[in-house]
Order: sequence, then C-alpha cells, then structure tokens
Amino acid sequence: MISSEIYQIGPIRYDCSTRVLTHENGYSEYFTPRVSDVFVLLLEHQGQCVEKDYLLSQCWGDVIVSEQALTNVISKLRKILHKNCPDVFTITTVSKSGYLLDVIEDIEDIQKGGNNSAADAIEIIDQEQMINSSSTAISLERKLSKVIWFTSYKTTLLLLFVLGLMVNFIFYKYGEIKSRPYFVNTSSYSKTVNINSNNTYIHTVKNSRLDESEIIKSLKKGLAPICNSEVYVRFYNNTRIKNHVGLVIFIITHDGRAFNFRMSEYIKNDLGDKLNDYLLGKNVVC
Repeated sequence: MISSEIYQIGPIRYDCSTRVLTHENGYSEYFTPRVSDVFVLLLEHQGQCVEKDYLLSQCWGDVIVSEQALTNVISKLRKILHKNCPDVFTITTVSKSGYLLDVIEDIEDIQKGGNNSAADAIEIIDQEQMINSSSTAISLERKLSKVIWFTSYKTTLLLLFVLGLMVNFIFYKYGEIKSRPYFVNTSSYSKTVNINSNNTYIHTVKNSRLDESEIIKSLKKGLAPICNSEVYVRFYNNTRIKNHVGLVIFIITHDGRAFNFRMSEYIKNDLGDKLNDYLLGKNVVC
C-alpha cells in the first residue's frame, strides 16, 4: 500500500509518503511500512470495524502469515498513538472480528488524568495476568515440594522426568500453533465437506446471504485439478464495496505445496472457472 495522502486530524498530521506522524507541539514519530499500512487502512474506515482477514489481505498481500503478526502490529500502533496522541485516537478490539479506530472529536472536553487509554488497559490486563500466573506458579511449586518431601528419591526423579516431558510438550505445541497461519485452525470453520477427495473447510460471514450449495458447486469445478488436499475457504465483508464479500482460499496439496487464491469480490459464477485456471497455472498434479 503506497499513498501520497496527508491526513490532518486535530493536532495530528500524518504524511503517508514519509510515514511520519507529527504533533503540533513538535513531537514526531516514524512509522515502519507495515504499521503505516495498518494505520492508514483503519483511518480510512474510522468508526467501522475492519475485519482481520481484510487487514491481512490488504497489508500483507500474498504473504502467508499468522494472525499473531497482525496482533503485533496493532500492539506497536497502540503504543505509538498512546505515546504521541492519547487524546486523539483509540483502537478497539472487536471480539472474533477485527479492529476499530475511533477519532475523538471534542478533544478539549477530555479531562486531564481521566480514563486510561486502550493501550493502558491492555498493559494493566497483561500485568494482572502476569501476577495471576506468578501466584499460580508459586502455589503449584509449594504443592510439588510437599509431594517431593513425602516420596522416595526414585519417585521424585520419575516425577521430575514426567514433569519435564509435559513442559516440553506444552512449549512445542504452543510454538507449533503460533507458527501456523491462523486460518489453518479447523475449529474456526462453520462447515466441513469432502469435495473431490479434498478435505474442505468453509467459513462464511453473517447476514451475507451466501448460498452454501452454490459455493460447493463452484468449488467442485474449481478444485478438479487437485485431490487429497486440505482446502480452507474464508469469506469476509468487503469494506470497500458495500454489501459485497470477498474470499480467501488457502490450499495445502498432498505433496506439501501451498497456494493462496483470493477474490476481493465474490461472484458465484466466476469462482469455479477462476480457481480452476489458477490451479492449472500452478502445474499441480492429482
């Protein structure tokens, strides 16, 4: 996303070409390219929830990343805005959907030392979670000490060995989940169907009036070149085209290859042909 736009919001001026945010008091902040892309997209849709799928497709393009990448960028953006202009912007997380940027209209009415910003709230929550985690860890440690005190030396060694295996397994699974793209989590899909021997997971959006039978019919035609593969189909509201939806299809073939197919505007009569042509162009073999 490259833009030469200059935004003026109250005391704040943001130049997209230089990626510099300037406050009228003289303070300025330089944005990295990815943070700038997300900020501009949220700013263009201020007061509206921008879905995570749309942010990922617009700001990362065809690069496959996990949802954690977007979370990290939002965290950095919140810290920058809280540092430079806490009384101008707020970024709200919309549960299981996306993010919403609000521009505070009447800046003068905000009382000094008033409510905490969204970034403060996140930091407070993080601190509380750390305290709770520490308390839990201390409680478990005390209980474990009592067990060790009343058991034999061999039993203690066995217990520590099993505990070590459990910890390693937890860290391994956590790392595996964090490294995988968020849309490979099958539990987040509303429908599972076998299409041409491909395990296909479909997630639609509410109030979109999508016809699942038409979608499956188009996918049967589009997925004809592949078999025994994993197919993840996600629809999302297109915020640029009113009352329209887009879709992202992530495919992992039986030989381990991965492909990313997108339609910014879903047209049921085009999906089958376009997906079929896309896969044939990738020289996949069933």
